[in-house]
Amino acid sequence: IDILINNAGFGLFGKFYNTNWEVEKKMIMLHVLCTTEMTKLFLKDMIKRNNGKILNMSSLAAFQPGPLMSIYYSTKTYILHFSEAIANELKDTSVSITVLCPGQTKTDFQRKVSSKKVKISFNISSAKEVAEYGYNALKKGKVVAVPGLFNKILSSIHRFIPRSFATRLMRKIQEKNRDS
Repeated sequence: IDILINNAGFGLFGKFYNTNWEVEKKMIMLHVLCTTEMTKLFLKDMIKRNNGKILNMSSLAAFQPGPLMSIYYSTKTYILHFSEAIANELKDTSVSITVLCPGQTKTDFQRKVSSKKVKISFNISSAKEVAEYGYNALKKGKVVAVPGLFNKILSSIHRFIPRSFATRLMRKIQEKNRDS
């Protein structure tokens, strides 16, 4: 295997105390444990050959707390930090790891998370655009790949405003875009 792409995931909307633990446990298993295990499994051989690339799918959600989707945001943060840490460990090899952190993307994600139609729709990329951006970042050996200028701004907004405000802002966005 020359390239591994860890791209499985799903979301769940609602207040943590009301959401289904069995669904959340599956999300943690898929996002955290499966991504980690697949990376571990294929990375060993890539290191032996001193060649290979890994692309882990995270989300713009990884950069701030996510009320009403707390497990999703938290697991995506894990993928971001895990990937950055491993990328640092690989810096003296010919193996690279890239973490792709797209914002809203035209997929079935919204429909599965909420019955509402997306209200904030000015910043939605197609799945093809996101995939091409991620693949190009992977080929270049970029560690963190955030497609789109607006998404890049959102990924660093927590550095310029209080975390409590960023958290409230994320909640407002979730409430606007999904059933609350």
